[in-house]
Amino acid sequence: MNVRLVAGLFVLALSAAAGCGDDDGQGGAGGNGGSGGAGGAGATSTGTGTGGSGGAEPTGTGGSGGSGGAEPTGTGGSGGAEPTGTGGSGGAEPTGTGGAGGAGGAEPTGTGGSGGAEPTGAGGSGGAEPTGTGGSGGAEPTGAGGSGGAEPTGAGGSGGAEPTGAGGSGGAEPTGAGGSGGAEPTGAGGGGGGPTGSLYEACATDDACTEDICLSEGELGYPSGLCSDLCEPGEEPVPGGECDGGVCLDLFEGVGACLPLCSASSDCRDGYACEDVGGGIQACVPRCTSNAQCPSLGVCDTLSGVCVRGETDCANDEDDDEDGSYDCADTDCAATCAPIAEAACASATPIVSTTIHGDTSGGTSGLEGTCFLGNTGHGPEEIHLFTPPAGQSGTLVVELESPTDHSVYARSSCADMLSEIDCSDAGVFEDGLPEEERIELHVRDGQTVPIVVDSYVPEEAGPYTLNVSFTPTVCGDGTVSPTEECDDGNTTSGDGCSALCAYEIEVLCEDAVELVIGENTGNTATGTSVFEGSCLGWDAPETIGRFTPPSDGTLTLTLSAEADLGIHVRESCADFGSELACVDQEGRGDDETLVIDVTGGEPLFVIVDTYRPLDSGPYTLTVAFTPAP
Repeated sequence: MNVRLVAGLFVLALSAAAGCGDDDGQGGAGGNGGSGGAGGAGATSTGTGTGGSGGAEPTGTGGSGGSGGAEPTGTGGSGGAEPTGTGGSGGAEPTGTGGAGGAGGAEPTGTGGSGGAEPTGAGGSGGAEPTGTGGSGGAEPTGAGGSGGAEPTGAGGSGGAEPTGAGGSGGAEPTGAGGSGGAEPTGAGGGGGGPTGSLYEACATDDACTEDICLSEGELGYPSGLCSDLCEPGEEPVPGGECDGGVCLDLFEGVGACLPLCSASSDCRDGYACEDVGGGIQACVPRCTSNAQCPSLGVCDTLSGVCVRGETDCANDEDDDEDGSYDCADTDCAATCAPIAEAACASATPIVSTTIHGDTSGGTSGLEGTCFLGNTGHGPEEIHLFTPPAGQSGTLVVELESPTDHSVYARSSCADMLSEIDCSDAGVFEDGLPEEERIELHVRDGQTVPIVVDSYVPEEAGPYTLNVSFTPTVCGDGTVSPTEECDDGNTTSGDGCSALCAYEIEVLCEDAVELVIGENTGNTATGTSVFEGSCLGWDAPETIGRFTPPSDGTLTLTLSAEADLGIHVRESCADFGSELACVDQEGRGDDETLVIDVTGGEPLFVIVDTYRPLDSGPYTLTVAFTPAP
């Protein structure tokens, strides 16, 4: 309770006894030393509305008296406290006892609350010293006016909505505004905004809260923390009870905590949103949208809406969030490092010779590799671009020599750390010899590969030498190199493997083996590696069969193999989206069975596929068909 406000109201009561106007509008006697308050205006000649009291002592001008009560007997508001506080207005009509006028403003200039609305709503209390505005009167018929604002300038809450909603409490000191009135019919107005540490305000630890607990950002991810009360959760959320202006939710497996009620997200603190928590009850829940709302942990997880620990400093050479990656090698630093990386990539120089001499001392520091404990290259780097000769694919070998600690890595996309192809950072110096690093890449015709030479830390930046060698792939030699899809020992197109050693899908589908009812044998090890099912077959060898049902019916496929194989069935051989079924439920040596209803005369493509490349091998596929009745 505000002791000063109670004392002020007590002084006002004494002033009211010292001087008041009569029903014909005559001014009452002034309080000790103060001028008399203006008389109350009676609504009729027989009205008996009491005028406002005179101003309080000792030497300031007394406040003007409150207006007379509306007909017939509404009591006017008390006079303002010293020196110039205005008294509250009288109660409104019609025939019931008029609501009591708001008490006068506390010293020195607080305005008294307005009178209660018809017929008996009490006026709001006067504002607390020095300038707090009193709350408005309660709405019809009996809503109480909001309490006065707490010192020094908090505004009183608005009156409750009809018929009996209580006005909001005054704002807490120094300047918190009182809550608006409750919605009809009996909703209570919200409490005034409180200082840090009060219920539903920000916090870092339990000790920072005047209530039971801090739902902290550090432990629970609540943006800037939330002071809360522990409570007993029910089966359905119910506002009130142990939660002042809030609702108890089961947040800790049987232990409840209070969250503030709301009607819109604008009612919630920054980093929170108003959402239905059950039973139509809305409360402010954590819903951060930016890292700025997470001052302690540094990163907002926009999917969950809570704060998570992140890499908060992208240049301190430390793993801030202890996830094994730090600085620009941590994806948390993407926003900080991306502009630097993009600028460096834009200025990368093409490789035009087999030997390159460079110096990282003048480079940027926006890229990092991942090969040395997940991070390498915290110092400046230089970037070179390699493109193979036109019409050629092959193997690129890059060797780095440097008297200081450097790494070398390659990416498929220069500014994208996740596109790293290879990385070397052995970091071993022996007998004064220069450090040597080596990466090997398979480059396709037309592909441009960024090669990054990166210093381990800024102090290690300096000169280096790159030796680059490229060996073209020979299509038609019968050996499938990493840059080839196939190599059938010739450079003739139209046989399933083109003159550029790429699969010809249409030809492969045309050459699919016709399956027969009964046993069919094959070996995935001798097949292609171009088709994939929804359940297996990624970059693993397969064989292709075709079966045309003689009529409508049911097709049963049973696959037996020592290897780990599966089956997928398509309507169109080359169209992944035409898959009808896929099965790979068993492991090595166990049969896979697929049963599917089919339409007569419509060809189906049955692909026996391998779970992993090393799992390929021979199989027996048994085909059974049952005609529809």
